[in-house]
Amino acid sequence: MTSQEFVEKLLDILKYNTVYMWGTFGSPVTRKIIEEKAAQYPAWYTKKVKEHLYRLIDKNYFAFDCAGLIKGILWGWKGDPTKPHGGARYKANGVPDLSADGLIARCKPSTDFSNIVPGELVWLSGHVGIYIGEGRVIECTPAWQNGVQMTSCLNVEQEESLDKGRLWLKHGKLPYIEDHG
Repeated sequence: MTSQEFVEKLLDILKYNTVYMWGTFGSPVTRKIIEEKAAQYPAWYTKKVKEHLYRLIDKNYFAFDCAGLIKGILWGWKGDPTKPHGGARYKANGVPDLSADGLIARCKPSTDFSNIVPGELVWLSGHVGIYIGEGRVIECTPAWQNGVQMTSCLNVEQEESLDKGRLWLKHGKLPYIEDHG
């Protein structure tokens, strides 16, 4: 996949209903996936979180976490509500199952944001997103809109900052992307 294709797929996901769910990479929100992930990560899936997620069942929501958004696309996510994980296949296309910190470790990270290009991973401890250009990042986070969303990369000069954004610590080129602009 090229960096342009990767960014286009991220932009496409913005058209879907999404929600942040720890441990997911594009699953349609169902009782089964909520219970499965709650058993796997009981500290994160509190009663309040589960109640919120139960209300999204049968409303065409797809669940991701920050690293799962990136892996889901690289694993072939298609937004198909009839397929497990929206069509993504676990560990497909030679992409391993890595955490946010594991993903940045696979890059040659830099703290100099003057040379960042679209399609690069942006990172802060335990969290990742993808830089899409023009001072924008697509990330999945429970902050702000609680799902996949576009935010400002406050490390990069931009004409107009979005209401939501962060300063990232590092960025780098994922080895699973063919080119980077």
